[in-house]
Amino acid sequence: MRPLQPRPIGALRALSLVALSLAATAAAGDDPSVEFWPEISAYRALDERSRLMFSAAGTHAMEGTLDNRTLALQNAQFTLNFDYTLAPILRRDVPQAEWSKNRLLWARLGYEYGTSGSSGSDSYRSDTGIVELNARYPGEDSLWWTGRLRVDFRDVNGQPSQRYRVRAGAEWDAMLLEHPVAPYASVEALYDTRYEKWSRLTLKAGLETPIAAAWRIEPYLALQLNRPGEDLSRVLGLGLTLKTYFD
Repeated sequence: MRPLQPRPIGALRALSLVALSLAATAAAGDDPSVEFWPEISAYRALDERSRLMFSAAGTHAMEGTLDNRTLALQNAQFTLNFDYTLAPILRRDVPQAEWSKNRLLWARLGYEYGTSGSSGSDSYRSDTGIVELNARYPGEDSLWWTGRLRVDFRDVNGQPSQRYRVRAGAEWDAMLLEHPVAPYASVEALYDTRYEKWSRLTLKAGLETPIAAAWRIEPYLALQLNRPGEDLSRVLGLGLTLKTYFD
């Protein structure tokens, strides 16, 4: 196993370029919808190879029809996942918070409940079964190439459908003001059986950093390009995920 050396600040510059390109793409043409995506995730280790993960996430959309630009709750998701390592564990000295970072291959089974939190014409309730496979491949220095295959088995207001997701990305270790950070960038394509087409492309860039022994924070920027029909819509997501870990 090669030693992991923090990547220089040049990696952060590269990440900044990715974030700027996302912002430039979002700014081109008509104004995109801007949303805030808060999330809190809790991880509980079961043994060396498995863990449970619970998350609660929401979407706050900026409503342009309101003079004061009030943030309004749009929907919420609650997820319970079971993660299991398929490949040999690379390092045993990695903190519990880094569980997924010292595995070459691991799988996830999960369930997600989603709700619009309203009772209007746009209201929905969804039940989703999740099956996914995650992989990592070492690059130069502290760089890792990442990939994910995921299938969502959905039931939205009584209508069954599936979504197939393919994601590729990269992440690495760096130091920012003598503080460890883990920048990353990814691109994901989504096929939705409701539309029988690849209806969404998501570009994402962010970083993860520890803020306490068992706590980490992950701010990120994501651009969704949605084309369920003939028209293209864009959503610029400003995400903030808080993570906590239990041994």
